[in-house]
Amino acid sequence: MENLAPQIEKQASTPRKSRWPKDWLLRLLSLFFACLLWYFVVGEDKVDTSIYIPVEIVNLPRELVIANQFKKQVEVSVSGPRGLIDSLRRQRINRTVNLAKATPGTMVVRNEPEAISLPRGVNILRIQPTHITLMIDRLVEKTLPVELKVTGHPAEGYELISAQVEPPIITISGPQTTLGPETQFLTEPLDISGLDSSVTKQVPLRLAPAVIDLIGETVVSARVVVKEKTTPREFGAVPLTVAQGDPRLGYQFAPATVTVTAKVPLSQVHDPARLLSKIRATINVAGLSPGRHKVFTEVNAQEPLIVQGFTPKTVVVRVSPAKP
Repeated sequence: MENLAPQIEKQASTPRKSRWPKDWLLRLLSLFFACLLWYFVVGEDKVDTSIYIPVEIVNLPRELVIANQFKKQVEVSVSGPRGLIDSLRRQRINRTVNLAKATPGTMVVRNEPEAISLPRGVNILRIQPTHITLMIDRLVEKTLPVELKVTGHPAEGYELISAQVEPPIITISGPQTTLGPETQFLTEPLDISGLDSSVTKQVPLRLAPAVIDLIGETVVSARVVVKEKTTPREFGAVPLTVAQGDPRLGYQFAPATVTVTAKVPLSQVHDPARLLSKIRATINVAGLSPGRHKVFTEVNAQEPLIVQGFTPKTVVVRVSPAKP
């Protein structure tokens, strides 16, 4: 007993070591985050919902084109934790269709769950539509003329001179089956009933639905020229005048007048004197030396007259020195 007393006193004087491990705080944080992760992944409520995922076409050869309309997105019914489901709407998820090995013809692509990559913990229940049908066709380019369709008649006393479109041709690229039958583009009818002046209007093209899908609703510019009707009239005894004469010389010519035939607007045929004043007949005597010469006559008329012909075409001019 006497020997045990010093040992007991020694143990009583020695401080007791702590039972907590030195990294107890780190272990506690790890436990907390593990519980938090379990809550979000396992313990969180599971929901079923539908999301819409766009369809992305990749690697389509340049010489090919998709000729039909297809759904540009698929509806995917999914099930999973609410947090993961909500995050899907913020992610960029696509249904990718690889057409690297595509050939002309009908191609059916099945929408398998494996084709859509979703986060772990989210399950795909259903995909609508179950497949995508693609019509693969060869890509062609055609340049087609545009024809303006005109209906009706101008106002009384007027006539249609010309009707043109701008641009006169249109180049279009698309599927061979769609553009093969096309030989021209025809406009919607342009009514010119009662028109008494030239106009420029925008006219839509009459296109097949398949062509509208390629280039959309298209309009062209139509220029319609309308003028008053004319009638031929003869103007006799139009006096000839000398042009570019030398004042040191004298000029005598025969005949001294010409007869001119011109187109005259119907509304002005009853005023011949006014029309005659718009006609000018000349002979150019520049550089002629004294003597006898045959010279061509020139006839010009102001609007609205249009010269059709005149006689004689030449006159004889006698050039002599001018008297003092």
